[in-house]
Amino acid sequence: MQSSQKLALALTLVLIWCLAQSAVESRRRWRKSVHLKLHREANHTKILKSFHNQKLRLKEKLSPTTDVAISSLTASLASVAKDNLFNSHNTEYYVTASFGTPEAQKVTLLVDTASANLLVYTSEFVSESCTQHNGYSSSESQTYQANGSPFEIQFASQDVLKGFLSTDTFTLGDLAVRNQTFAEINSAPVNLCKRSNFDGILGLGLSQIALDGVKTPLDNILEQGLIDEPIFSLYVNRNASDASNGGVLLLGGADPTLYSGCLTYVPLSKVGFWQITVGQVAIGSKKLCSNCQAIFDMGTSLIIVPCPALKIINRKLGIKEADKKDGVYIIDCSKVSRLPNVVLNIGWKDFTLTPSDYVLNYSGTCVSGFSSLSACNGSGTPINDDGDDLNNIWVFGDVFFGAIFTLFDFGLKLVGMAPKV
Repeated sequence: MQSSQKLALALTLVLIWCLAQSAVESRRRWRKSVHLKLHREANHTKILKSFHNQKLRLKEKLSPTTDVAISSLTASLASVAKDNLFNSHNTEYYVTASFGTPEAQKVTLLVDTASANLLVYTSEFVSESCTQHNGYSSSESQTYQANGSPFEIQFASQDVLKGFLSTDTFTLGDLAVRNQTFAEINSAPVNLCKRSNFDGILGLGLSQIALDGVKTPLDNILEQGLIDEPIFSLYVNRNASDASNGGVLLLGGADPTLYSGCLTYVPLSKVGFWQITVGQVAIGSKKLCSNCQAIFDMGTSLIIVPCPALKIINRKLGIKEADKKDGVYIIDCSKVSRLPNVVLNIGWKDFTLTPSDYVLNYSGTCVSGFSSLSACNGSGTPINDDGDDLNNIWVFGDVFFGAIFTLFDFGLKLVGMAPKV
């Protein structure tokens, strides 16, 4: 067969696959669904300060010297479950949920795909040390089951969250997850309470990174038949003026009306985090890396970049070290429209981040969507247990999710991506 015929056949097969997938997803979409909302911060003044703390939290997640595994969101009924996301000024996304029965104890949970445990403040801790937040009281629930195993999370900043494990019914939207084990947090830094609007964290990570071997919310949801397939997907809204419209989380499938073209699937390069191999990243005509490792982390606001790549990015964006404030780089807003695109080649497909995708505008203060895990001064190279140089791993945070619809398959260990509509 001639090469042109082969190409035509390949394109035909791709088109058939896209149409078939769209038809399948469309049928799923109309089954019973649940909406979970992602919230956005109401206070602009604490946004810049939060970036530095998020990087410390990320570094701790990846470090072999700690037991961190915290995170984020989820929900579903019989098939595809759909929940609205709430957006915190494009830097944090979270959902409302509840614990216990018969009365629902409502809380707000941070969305984080880089951990696999469920955490919530206790009501006692909230009343004594973390006011203006909600907490969980086991004495008010008829389905509470005592566990009592100690639980501790230590951050790279030396902040420590402590508590103990408990089991109860966990509810997201109309979805009740029975016998979910989670950590009740009764000790946390005061500054964490002050700078955040969430009352806990819901992990959407794989079971391999679940702390203390606790069954993940995702595994429980699937095993209890609340979704038909081991899949969830995220559509993140970057419209910071509307906190109630932060996007959607879908459990059990995807919605083809939320993305354009076909989903591009890539296998995990290492089972643990949602980690893949990226063929190439370039800014303009300048290549930043080839066959680089990247982790999807919705608990991180920016895209975390290895230091050599960050230096090139900053040079292309006209950023100097003096433009750094609270761990992020400030850009002249008037120059944003003239900045180059960043192109990520994943699964032999190019995904483009335009300047409007990777620059965050906070009432006239523009922030680069790229930062680094370390200070980029050559002091120390963190290595994890697998021998990976953590300074060479890319982390796709909320800036990435803001441009790309992303599907996570925890059965086949795949990630699917497509440009948002």
